[in-house]
Amino acid sequence: MVYHWQTQNVKLSGVDDMVLLPKISEDAIVDNLKKRYMDDYIFTCIGPVLVSVNPFKQMPYFGEKEIQLYQGAAPYENPPHVYAVADEMYRNMMIDNESQCVIISGESGAGKTVAAKYIMSYISRVSGGGTRVQHIKDVILESNPLLEAFGNAKTVRNNNSSRFGKYVEIQFGSGGQPEGGKVSNFLLEKSRVVSQNKGERNFHIFYQICTGATAEMKQNLGIADLDYYKYLCFGGNNHRVDGTNDAHDFQETLQAMSVMRISKTDQDNILKLTAGVLHLGNVSFKESGNNAVVENQEALQFPAYLFDIDIAQLNAKLTSRLFDSKWGGKSDKIDVNLNKEQALYARNALAKGIYTRIFDYLVQSVNNAMVTNIVSNNTGILDIYGFEIFESNGFEQFCINFVNEKLQQIFIELTLKAEQSG
Repeated sequence: MVYHWQTQNVKLSGVDDMVLLPKISEDAIVDNLKKRYMDDYIFTCIGPVLVSVNPFKQMPYFGEKEIQLYQGAAPYENPPHVYAVADEMYRNMMIDNESQCVIISGESGAGKTVAAKYIMSYISRVSGGGTRVQHIKDVILESNPLLEAFGNAKTVRNNNSSRFGKYVEIQFGSGGQPEGGKVSNFLLEKSRVVSQNKGERNFHIFYQICTGATAEMKQNLGIADLDYYKYLCFGGNNHRVDGTNDAHDFQETLQAMSVMRISKTDQDNILKLTAGVLHLGNVSFKESGNNAVVENQEALQFPAYLFDIDIAQLNAKLTSRLFDSKWGGKSDKIDVNLNKEQALYARNALAKGIYTRIFDYLVQSVNNAMVTNIVSNNTGILDIYGFEIFESNGFEQFCINFVNEKLQQIFIELTLKAEQSG
């Protein structure tokens, strides 16, 4: 006999598994999700698939009690929960000796990243122990605030929206203990560094530095008020986000860097480069004889200092471009002056390029802290931002939506077509 847990009052709270609905229709599914949402049941099953609705508030059932409740429990023994998915994934890996993967999909603001963090925290809690294992667990969990600081931002739909995709792979030994891990990142929204839509913010780290840095750090980095930086003002001057303490989060970011074993020197260099990107946005240009010249030479001083390059060299790279000219088997280098529009493009391209390399370095640091040669199986968690339609859409939105279409195709093949063939 298989026991199937079910909410007592189905009429008020809906069914826990929508395959039990007496009539399957779009209206019936939406009505069932609404009933459960109103009763604070944010998880609902559709057979092996878990539907999660973002409650936009803290829920009480993610503690130690719930971890013990779902650990080793049979399917349908307890209410639907993301812990049940995590436990099934971990146990299937151990029993079948086969790597597992969970795909978390949904539109922007649906709560995908939070669900991924709960899965990682559950697996870290129920797996083995030991000094090495504990370090790997710390890296896995502390990588979240670090990558969120540099890769997340406030959008019109989500105060902590992931602006990059990631695939987190937790690597296990034969005994089921975490031995290492790997993070693969893709599609970082680097255009956000230089421009944001109205009502949105740049990446969190810029606001964290401006509000959480010590007086000495601010002096060394030339940090001023948030309104001073042009790269932070495209979305408006309302820099604060409800429920977010940027100054406190900055300390968590620094702590996470230490857990990744990033040296103090490298931490300082990361902050210098990040602040340099902010200062670079304040470099403006004017036309002089159809050529671009820096409008205020003083604006070059701090970015040049923070990037550790000569002011004249930075000025030249922003206002001119070196071309290779080939003629009759000969090759010459020609220095071509840029106009104002081209100089602005060069400035923004430099800012985006530097920031992308900072982010890639942080991901590599996370991976270096988890590298291992002992791998039996692994569990993979795919967290990518969902479908996006903005007032102004670019190539990045096209890439994001294309990937989501591909994921939807995989989902259909693994679930619906598998059911039909079965």
